[in-house]
Amino acid sequence: MTWIFLLLGLVIVVVIGLVVLGRETARLADVGRPAVFELTEAIDFIADRLPEATQARISHDDVRWVLLADADLLEDATADRPPEGGEPEAADDAGDAAEERQVVDEDAAVARILDLADASGRDLADEDIVAVLDGRLAYLEAIGAIGPEADE
Repeated sequence: MTWIFLLLGLVIVVVIGLVVLGRETARLADVGRPAVFELTEAIDFIADRLPEATQARISHDDVRWVLLADADLLEDATADRPPEGGEPEAADDAGDAAEERQVVDEDAAVARILDLADASGRDLADEDIVAVLDGRLAYLEAIGAIGPEADE
């Protein structure tokens, strides 16, 4: 008689486990995978898709340097700067945040990276930088970080 209760208990525990596992599996299947920018993966992705002329001129290290330099310059361009002599003001609502949105000019970004490359002694042509930045955009699309423009 004891064996029947033990067997019945085991069956109940297994059924509960399978139900919970199935429910969580179904829930996770509906959740989108987060887009994560992996620098090493991005470098390989971009370097493999560069035009042949650019691949002949720059290395994976140059691709890494351009990506990091662009990230630093984007961070500087979009950093919250306090008004002169004061603390940064927080946006009161979503409308204020939309008004403060900035667009970084692509040509200006390439020029800033070229200036930084010259200052650091790197021999990069503007078409090399543009190719790397275009490859970065393709990588962001491939991982799902960006997509088509949203409707307003």
